Amino acid sequence: MKAFVFILCFYLSILSVSATNASIFIEKIYAESHGNRKTHITVKREHTEQAFQFIGEKYINAITFGYGDMKVSGCKKCRVTYICFLNCNLEPFWGWIIPR
Repeated sequence: MKAFVFILCFYLSILSVSATNASIFIEKIYAESHGNRKTHITVKREHTEQAFQFIGEKYINAITFGYGDMKVSGCKKCRVTYICFLNCNLEPFWGWIIPR
């Protein structure tokens, strides 16, 4: 029984997703547009797809999309979906939040 609990804890620790560049970038965008309110997104699932295309003069190397729970100070927690465009260095330069 102890081995089962240990293995279960090990797998749960592996499956947890931590903050990524995209979610941190989205938090920053939201905080700046809403009066620098403290914002935190707990990422539930995130995926990055290679894009290799131009939009206008900007080159998009990859697109990251995901969802999670967003908590803003003074507001209830809500589920959001987000999308970010990544440049050649895989740094986000544009993002958008969609409430679910």
